[in-house]
Order: sequence, then C-alpha cells, then structure tokens
Amino acid sequence: MIGSSDPRWKEAFTETAKGRVHYAEAGAGEPLILLHSNGCSLFEFQFVMEDLAKSHRVLALDLPGQGDSDPLTCHWTYDMYADAVVAWMDALGIERASIAGSSIGGVVCLALGQRHAGRVRSLLLVETPIRSGVAWSKRWFTVESNFALPIQPYEAVSSRIRKMTPEFHKRWNIDRSKAGSHTMMDAMWAVREYDSLGVLAGLSVPTFAILGSDGPVGDGLEPLEKKIGKENIAVMQNCGHFPMIEEPEEFVQNVNRFVAKLG
Repeated sequence: MIGSSDPRWKEAFTETAKGRVHYAEAGAGEPLILLHSNGCSLFEFQFVMEDLAKSHRVLALDLPGQGDSDPLTCHWTYDMYADAVVAWMDALGIERASIAGSSIGGVVCLALGQRHAGRVRSLLLVETPIRSGVAWSKRWFTVESNFALPIQPYEAVSSRIRKMTPEFHKRWNIDRSKAGSHTMMDAMWAVREYDSLGVLAGLSVPTFAILGSDGPVGDGLEPLEKKIGKENIAVMQNCGHFPMIEEPEEFVQNVNRFVAKLG
C-alpha cells in the first residue's frame, strides 16, 4: 500500500512553477501518469499501482488543491490543471507519457490532449464525464449534495463503492477534508464550464476509455464511441465510478491492454 515502509515505493514532493506537488512513484519503463477524481488523492490508485508498476514507471499525483499538493488560491480551469501537470512533468524530466485520469482527472486528460499533445503518448479516460453545460445544470443539486459536504457517512459511500472497508472510508473522508468543499465545488464548476464534447471531438492523440456499467457517466458513451470506437472502450461490469477500487485486477488488465496497442 502507498505510504507504507516498502522501499519499492517512493512518495515525494516536487516544486514547480505552479506550486508544490505530492506524488508517488513505482516501477520502471514507459511512464504512466495517474490522475485521481474530485475529492480523492493518489490513494485512489493504491490497489492498482503495484501491479501497474510491473510493466510501467507509474506516477500518481495529487492534483493542485487536493491531497497534499499546494492549495488553490483562485478559480482553476482545466487548462490550468493541464499546465500544472506538464510543469510537474518538466520538473521530473518526463518528456512524454501515457496519462490515465479518473472522473475530473479524465477532464484534465482532455485538456492535456488539446493543449500539450506532444507530451502525451496516449490518454485513458476513466469514468470521465463528457456532457454539455446544460446537462450539468440539470443535475447540479446532486453535484452540490455530493461535494459541498466533505464528510460522508459509511453507508453513503458504500452504496457507491463495492468492497468498501472502514479503513478506506477513513481515507475517503481524510482526502475530501483536505480538499474542502470550496475546492471540490470549484472543480465541478470548471467541469460545467468546460467544452468536454468539443475537446474530445478534436483530439489527435490515441485515446481509450474505461467505464463502469453502473457508473454515473454513461451519457458520455455515445460521443466516446463516435470518436474512438467501441474497440477502444472497456465497460467493466458491476462497477460504478471507481473501477480501480472495485475490480483492481480487471482494471490493470484493461490499462495494460490499451497501452500495449501503442506498440
């Protein structure tokens, strides 16, 4: 588990022009960067990093304003998040990488593909919301109900994530408390204002997607199929918004299968 005394893992901070970034690293080979969902941290990937590290140099970071990275001092757009990831890559000397993002991490991936295509070997969109601002406005109370209240009871979280444990529930609330309601809502406003449909349609880099069959972003499946084709999409059965937690072995298999397509 990340954060243990296992010498195979490295946890560190890197100073960048966009602020200090906390990250974890393991393995060797082609770099694979992991970007977490809103209110979480790099610990979202703790159940898959070790297996992914068997064939990649895996780096999972805390997005600005979340986890143990520096807090935000103003509204951030997804272009700003993408630029911050590239600044972090520059600080670590990573020229090019495959990048997998979960939920808002996937929206950061879209911005990376649009703004920094030369730094992207491939994108892997995990349970990424791809919808219009109008569609977001219709579900906004649900969004506020989820992100404006950082602490969530065990029953609420376990209804969304199979295989929930008391330990992970504690981690869940720790990470949401570190981010805070304002940063989480700011990230959601940035998603609402972001043209994810238009950016997806214009991507020029190899792109893949993983969705949960029971996740909340199924309305993005049609534009994904139109852009990247069904053969480049994995729908994980009996999974919701966090397939890397619910079925880590299958998640790793899908990631490796898609990255292997690059040759």
